[in-house]
Amino acid sequence: DDTMIKDCIKLFVDENLGSEAAAEPVLDGGGHTISNLTYESDEFNCGAGLFGVSIGTVKNITVENAIVNVTEPASMAIGCVVGYNMYGTVENVHLIGNSHATGNNCTGGIIGGSNGGTISGCTAEEVTVTVIGDNDFSSGRLIQVDTAEVGGLIVGGCFGGTIDNCTASGTVEATGNEPVGMGGIGGCLEMMDSITNCTADVTIVSAKGGHAIGGLCGYAGTHSVYDVAGEEGIFVTNYPSVVENCHVTVAMDIPGATHVGGLIGTGLYYFGEETAFDVTNCSVSGTIDGAVTPGALFGRAEGCSFDSCEANITADGEALTEMIGTTDKMYESADQAFADSM
Repeated sequence: DDTMIKDCIKLFVDENLGSEAAAEPVLDGGGHTISNLTYESDEFNCGAGLFGVSIGTVKNITVENAIVNVTEPASMAIGCVVGYNMYGTVENVHLIGNSHATGNNCTGGIIGGSNGGTISGCTAEEVTVTVIGDNDFSSGRLIQVDTAEVGGLIVGGCFGGTIDNCTASGTVEATGNEPVGMGGIGGCLEMMDSITNCTADVTIVSAKGGHAIGGLCGYAGTHSVYDVAGEEGIFVTNYPSVVENCHVTVAMDIPGATHVGGLIGTGLYYFGEETAFDVTNCSVSGTIDGAVTPGALFGRAEGCSFDSCEANITADGEALTEMIGTTDKMYESADQAFADSM
């Protein structure tokens, strides 16, 4: 019974999260495989997958032929293995076979959403991630939204933590209007100390525009005021965020999309400044079709830097020589927009 499961998860989190006396829960799969998981729901979910919510460690497990499909529009954190990773660790988790995750907000192959956690040694092979829902930016401002938001093959959206030594292949697709945050490893990898040693071979498709799209990730970067996200319990030690030794092959079909880069889409304007990233020893090759003023490496990169990077990208059939795209507006966080209205 879905209601009973959710009640049990809530009770577990209430009793254990933040308790120093509580032992960290650990699921060590011991190298075993779980096959043919199917979860479909048109009701609200905050964390849907083999494990809906994890506040401990999930490691050493393979999942194959997993289908997780959540269509309720307010739902979030949808992944085939872990829905919502709350300050936990996901390590050596592998997703194979005919696996497909579908959702509106934070939809990922292995993990839907992650807060301040550690993700390492994970692989997703020929996975499909579908972002559903419609966004409306008719006011002219691009403000982070909670529908048609962030999809990636390893993780949909991260806020805080690290990701290391992950490999992904497959397709990230959007079915609605102007999705935001799509990438090969993660849709959003914001306020993360580091993104290192990752490899992706990804096809990204959005027929109705979009924003913040990259072969590695759509969003990346940290804020110079380390505790700017402290109220959410997210603290970083690196500014700019470290992006190192990541290599991507990408094919994008994204007519009308903006803030598009072969590697990273953009930073996020968050409480007074755009988050920034420092990229070293990374490479990207492939194609970008239909995007508006894309960059071979980055769609937008205010305050960012890169060194020892290579890009071999064609845009609409022509070699793309600009490493950083041209944009006429920032991408704003919802927190910033709320602060501006006060």
